[in-house]
Amino acid sequence: MWDHKNEDRPGRYGDPGKFITDPDKLELDQHALVYISAEEDYDIAVDLEGQEEKFDALRPYIAFVAKNICRLDDLVQRYDRERERGGGRFPYSLNLVYVDEPCLILEYCGMIENTTFDVVFRQEDGKFILEGFGMRNNLPPDWSVEFA
Repeated sequence: MWDHKNEDRPGRYGDPGKFITDPDKLELDQHALVYISAEEDYDIAVDLEGQEEKFDALRPYIAFVAKNICRLDDLVQRYDRERERGGGRFPYSLNLVYVDEPCLILEYCGMIENTTFDVVFRQEDGKFILEGFGMRNNLPPDWSVEFA
């Protein structure tokens, strides 16, 4: 979990060895899913339904997302803590990632209650900008991840 007092501490998806970050090792399954972590690890997949023909072109981008998923998730948790609930454990896990260029959509599932919600990032100039959190859209521009 993201700790605002220690930004260097790895987040809950902070073990890079549990992600497939080599584009050549990514595989598209028969359900149009590309798993970026194994089921026994984090069980996170990119859903390419309707975009299967773009898989080869998207491999480097999917690997880039896998390398940075911890940073994106940390930002989601920070937003939730500071703007929504005010603290406590983030009771959601990342399940699916959707590519809808220039947006990246993270789908979270409730660990306590049966619910899902989307978090939308827009990629611009090598940065991911948090644009939507559940039903909230057009978030303030200060919620960006500064990396390329």
